[in-house]
Amino acid sequence: MYGIMNEGKLIGVFAAPMSVLSNHPVFQEDSLNLKRHVARRAAQRWEISTAVRPENQDANELFSLLIDKGTVSPIDILVPQNTGSIAKRKTGSPAIASGLKNQSVIRVETSSIIPKGTFIKFVNHNKLYLTLTDKQSTDTRINIYPALRQNVRNTRFNWEDDVIVPFYLEPSVAIGMVYTDGILMDPGVLKFVEAL
Repeated sequence: MYGIMNEGKLIGVFAAPMSVLSNHPVFQEDSLNLKRHVARRAAQRWEISTAVRPENQDANELFSLLIDKGTVSPIDILVPQNTGSIAKRKTGSPAIASGLKNQSVIRVETSSIIPKGTFIKFVNHNKLYLTLTDKQSTDTRINIYPALRQNVRNTRFNWEDDVIVPFYLEPSVAIGMVYTDGILMDPGVLKFVEAL
């Protein structure tokens, strides 16, 4: 299960409907000969929109966290992994990577099988990345998206159900709870943006 973390425990679970989107500004133009020219900005962030339900009947902790942190402080999110990547992955040795800032290829040392479409997070910074190629047990390089925001050198990374990244609650989202028959039920659909 994926969702909102507080002090190392899951307090809010993501539920359908849910979307995970990449916000990466792109500028394009077509010249007179109809050739397209595309330029991307370096900045990129992930955005998650999802229904949230409390992990248990006592939703006070979730409600308090959302009101307290709201849009001003990051909230730790246990990032959802794609079902297809979960089915194909195979755990082996710990995953260690090296790569240079602004590069999209990293060198990986592990006997694990890490399928493309897997979210990863390096332990030395909070940016969320997505693998674009499969890491088979004998491969040493994989492509990631977006490009590295900083150098990583022999750095461990999380890639299974342990990818926790700080996100802000989108300021346009009203924070509250929906009650039914006096029972706390649902904070509704929330939107989170990656804290960069």
